[in-house]
Amino acid sequence: MISLAKVGAGFVFTVIVILQVWVVPGIADVALQWVPELAGLRDAGVVLAGILLSCVLAALVCVWQLLTRADHGRLFDDGSMRWVDGLVGCAAAAMIVVVVGCGVLFGEGAGSRAVLLIAGLAMVVGLGVALLLGGLREVLRQAVLLQDQVGGGAQAQETPSR
Repeated sequence: MISLAKVGAGFVFTVIVILQVWVVPGIADVALQWVPELAGLRDAGVVLAGILLSCVLAALVCVWQLLTRADHGRLFDDGSMRWVDGLVGCAAAAMIVVVVGCGVLFGEGAGSRAVLLIAGLAMVVGLGVALLLGGLREVLRQAVLLQDQVGGGAQAQETPSR
């Protein structure tokens, strides 16, 4: 099952790289045909979309590493914490990118109240994901502590006392 998840993550990673390099600039050009008054925001939009997709790619790398650790039976050790921290950071960075993008749109007069709603929704969703991942990080930390306690007790029983 873990191998299948890693194949899926690798596929999604590849699709996102293709989107980032070829599709996003093309979509920006098509959007400018519909709304030519946003021509000055094309480059900013492409850059922000690229940064947002980079956040997703970084999160996929973190998930890949956690899956690899789980496959090798090393999920419940201290090294997994940094990958979970990476996921929290990716969620926070993605939230910030969406809010900045909405701010750029609204600042240029291109946004309406819907843009403010999207920014607020991004903040709520981003904070919710970050809090959820933070909670899961705490569960992982507790599991690592329990495993260390159980492992330490088992090692103490195996070593003969003299």
